[in-house]
Amino acid sequence: MKKKIFIGAGIVIVILIVVLLNMKFKGKIVEVKVQKAERGKIRSVVSAPGRVSPKNEVNISSDIMGKLIKLNVEDGDQVKMAQIVAELERTREEAAVEIARSSLLSAKAHYELKRSTFERKQKLFEKSLISREEYEAGKTEYTMAKLAVDERRANLKNALENLEKTIIRSPLDGVVTLLNVEEGEIVVTGTMNNPGTVLMVLSDLANMEVECDVDESDIVDLELDQIAEIEVDAFGDTVFSGHVVEISNAAKTRYSGTQEEVTNFLVKVAFDSTDSRLRPGMSSSVDIISALVDSGLKIPIQCVVERGEDEE
Repeated sequence: MKKKIFIGAGIVIVILIVVLLNMKFKGKIVEVKVQKAERGKIRSVVSAPGRVSPKNEVNISSDIMGKLIKLNVEDGDQVKMAQIVAELERTREEAAVEIARSSLLSAKAHYELKRSTFERKQKLFEKSLISREEYEAGKTEYTMAKLAVDERRANLKNALENLEKTIIRSPLDGVVTLLNVEEGEIVVTGTMNNPGTVLMVLSDLANMEVECDVDESDIVDLELDQIAEIEVDAFGDTVFSGHVVEISNAAKTRYSGTQEEVTNFLVKVAFDSTDSRLRPGMSSSVDIISALVDSGLKIPIQCVVERGEDEE
């Protein structure tokens, strides 16, 4: 009888404990999100920061040293191919042309004299009226006079080219995106150790692209002509379409030898259609679609759990 009383008391105690626990944790419901698996497009994306730059950009320098006397453009001006953008002082070059032209005329006159003399000596030599030595001397003088004419003609050509170089023309249709000089400044030509004076920078803003640095771990997934989405910070949420046009074969390493060492590859992504408001140097980000599946099984990433063989 006592045994039954203890068992009954135990059951009552267990029931009381369960009731108390339910009262304690009442209202603490764990929410679980449920989403139906479905099929759709799945894509793998390589993201990288970059900056907008023109496809064609040219530094305009002078091939000769001189004083800049006329600047025909301002920053932001549109220019056409072969348009005169700057002019250098040309007094020295004009004088060089006149000297070379006069020297050529003198050499031609001397050549004509030696030619007629040689022709006369040639006839006399054929009639055995002069010695071979005299004939050969006349032939040599004639040859040297001819070479002198060729040399003076080359000097005149060089002087004319230098005169033409005082007129600086645009090599392309574009926009002046940087102007470094003012009228009156001395323009210096470049050497092996010194780049020389860059008068201005001309950019073709009709063809723009983004130069971005892609991490070395992602570069193996990229190929030419892959589709890309471009976001420019200045345009907010506007997304431009583009495609990969260039992938560098050489890596760029920063902070080499430190814990912050980073290795990237330069990748260029061209805009499929440009916008007149785009400017070189604008900050941007690029999403390059490296893989695309049209009909794949889509589930939330939170539902994917990776386990090792020992955990299965």
